[in-house]
Amino acid sequence: MQATITEEALVAYYEIRARAEQRFEAAHGQAQNDRDELRDRIEEVGQALYRKRLGSLLDLTIGEIGIGTGDFVRYAFRERARAMILIDISKDRLLGVESEIKSLGSATSTTSIVANAQKMDGINDGELDLLVAKEVIEHLPDYRPFLRECQRVLRTGGRLYLTTPNRHCIDLWPRVALTRLFPPKKLVGEPLVRKIFDQLFDYITAEECTILAEQLPPGFKEHIHEFAPRELLDALGVHGFRVVRRWGTPPQMFYHELRSIADGLLPKWIEADRLSYVLGDDLRIIAERVS
Repeated sequence: MQATITEEALVAYYEIRARAEQRFEAAHGQAQNDRDELRDRIEEVGQALYRKRLGSLLDLTIGEIGIGTGDFVRYAFRERARAMILIDISKDRLLGVESEIKSLGSATSTTSIVANAQKMDGINDGELDLLVAKEVIEHLPDYRPFLRECQRVLRTGGRLYLTTPNRHCIDLWPRVALTRLFPPKKLVGEPLVRKIFDQLFDYITAEECTILAEQLPPGFKEHIHEFAPRELLDALGVHGFRVVRRWGTPPQMFYHELRSIADGLLPKWIEADRLSYVLGDDLRIIAERVS
């Protein structure tokens, strides 16, 4: 089990990672030569699918927790949402997205809040029609306060769009077996920072490395808790949500072992929601607040 991380250390980690990503992008831009056309096609289909299933965003008040690079924000602007509330633990990430969206000239009003996902101060009870939380829940030391906050800020009938890695993804079966046989060594200090930052390590300063080396607990992983498919459904039900739609993204074997037939398999995968949810790389859920 992963050692407990303080909120101060978690904030420092995401602030430093956001700055490292900005430095990497400034140095390299879009590495088009590294793009995978098959992966791009499948990702485009995946984006179109979840947007279709969410339906119209016109005149909705939407919150997004953990804004990433701002892809959903830009989409909501194009769809003429009434208001967007951006919530992120990283002030630098919010500032980066804010500076970009100012140039979009949208009528959608925008509010930014620096906050922990487990306590969304600044959002009123029942204020949101839709809350988007893509790849957030797995990073939290305790997911239960987060789901209680999701239930609080959504109106009755409001929807939660949640995505998170699938702990039981078919790709991971061999790795899980090996990990049980040979548990990995828990790294600490600079070796830990090097491992979790990987190619971004060269884009953090010596001072930032020292801060993280001192604050991150031994064996720290970004994904503190990954969910099994049934486990996530049960957690949502306990916290007052009814799952409207669930599905999963194609596993990595689509891009490797099944690459030659991936385009032909994709339509069948999209139609098989329940199977894709169990076996897929990422769990995708649209849930409605019912209580």
